[in-house]
Amino acid sequence: MKIFGFPEMDLIKGIRRSYPPHLILAIAKSNKVLLYLEEGYGEDIGFTKSDYLVENVSFKSKLEVFSLSDYIICITTPSAREIDMMKEGQTLLAFLHYNTHNVRNQLFYDRKINTISLDELVDPATNRRMIEDLRATSFNAVKAGLMALKESWGDDKWFSPHREHIKAFVMGTGKVGANAINALANFRYTGLRQELVDNGNCKIAVVALGFRETGDKEFMNKYILPNADILVDATYRPEGKNHIHVIDKEQLEILPKDAVICDISADNYDISGETHVVKGIQGIPTGKDEDYGRPIFKRNHDAFIDESYVPKEYQLTPRQIRTSVSSYSWPSFGSNSDRLENVEIYARQIKPILQFLTENGLDGIKMPEDFKTSALNNALYESLNPLTIASNK
Repeated sequence: MKIFGFPEMDLIKGIRRSYPPHLILAIAKSNKVLLYLEEGYGEDIGFTKSDYLVENVSFKSKLEVFSLSDYIICITTPSAREIDMMKEGQTLLAFLHYNTHNVRNQLFYDRKINTISLDELVDPATNRRMIEDLRATSFNAVKAGLMALKESWGDDKWFSPHREHIKAFVMGTGKVGANAINALANFRYTGLRQELVDNGNCKIAVVALGFRETGDKEFMNKYILPNADILVDATYRPEGKNHIHVIDKEQLEILPKDAVICDISADNYDISGETHVVKGIQGIPTGKDEDYGRPIFKRNHDAFIDESYVPKEYQLTPRQIRTSVSSYSWPSFGSNSDRLENVEIYARQIKPILQFLTENGLDGIKMPEDFKTSALNNALYESLNPLTIASNK
């Protein structure tokens, strides 16, 4: 029987990156696969070994899970140490973000490790991602952004009934941007709106900016940046465009000094290739796993001059730095119940994918053909490593 491996991730304690028991039990019930869970799996989300243990499920070491499993099912991308444990012919399922990780794509391809990127699984009928929790992503990012704005302004300005309303500009009008707009317009869930209702000015104006607006530097410099209290990056830059900043360092000087940048897209820098992959807004850090509890980078934060956060050639001067909020995994930010809700959503969404692989295996994923292959097959095919797809043509 094929082996499905579910490892704990090399993350700090407190970040929930285990799937809940009901997913494991549903797959085990087929009696068609063995399931290897890493020791300690599920403990961070409040479960014990006994919650997962049924026939065909066993607990193994990290090395055993990564080296012996045919399919390795994660949420976030494994660390370099964990990837080194993998072998030729294995298949990794995780949020791999092919678009901004060309070097990693090449690594998997060269080592003959198959990949299915969960963020690339798109229902062809609706053009919607099959595995996503955009609400948690956008709402958590906006919550952090508003917390940072309160700190940046200070209580005197935040609570002043005489100040102007909060002005938020959202760059990007896709699903992430739409959720950000909704989160900003309804920020009462953060607990911050009620305190302004009681003691200050609770009004907020939210403006959506499409690519025509963000691509017009003169328009942005004259009408948007000087007036922004919160500038949200929810843009999507396709491959071939991800070396270009949406907002460059000179433009950042136009932002008010107490403004906040809210980085929802959270693209990482990748300067390992000939063409660099850069962030939409130049010079801001991407929060790491250890920053999940407080992904707020004030203007004096060391991350702005730390090359592990921002490569030297893209670092800002003190005049250009603005308070920023950024996280590599926005669903991890928030309360324990928020994070458990997030993995519950992912578990329900990934279940049909694992059932397909249980029945058909990786070899059962066929090149899409009209009226011959299923929508799920087609979505899985398009989620393969782009280098693999290119080699099949």
